[in-house]
Amino acid sequence: MKPEVIQELEVLCEASLPADYVQLLGSYPPLLRAVCRSDSGDDSEGIVSEVELFSLPADVLEINREVRAISILDPDGQEFRWPDQLLVIGETGEGDYYCVDLDGEHAGVLQFRHHAVEFEVIADSLEEFVEMLIESFVTGSESGDDFDDSESDETE
Repeated sequence: MKPEVIQELEVLCEASLPADYVQLLGSYPPLLRAVCRSDSGDDSEGIVSEVELFSLPADVLEINREVRAISILDPDGQEFRWPDQLLVIGETGEGDYYCVDLDGEHAGVLQFRHHAVEFEVIADSLEEFVEMLIESFVTGSESGDDFDDSESDETE
């Protein structure tokens, strides 16, 4: 990842990026770089490296700017603004985001569910998240659709 993009993300998130995430972007898994998201194998639904786990630092920066530029209402009608310490690393393609907590309060990868306006731990580490993506999109496991069936811990 380019040093200037890292700096911009760290300023935006008010925290340092985790070394394992910077390393992941620097050596993005080749299996995920071009795999299609659709079951049919065409790219009509995009590719994993452009949606679930961004491979381009510019995409990471752009999505993090976007989520911080708006506020939404939670189910109770309260304004929700994106927490500074949460770095968006991908999305589901259906309005939910995958992120990591730069403060380390929540380990692993969280999924932001936009309808409920809540966060849920879906993987205990970045490595586990990558394995889930490979299992879901490369090896064709049926257990991985948006990772909704994975065991998880809800967080706030």
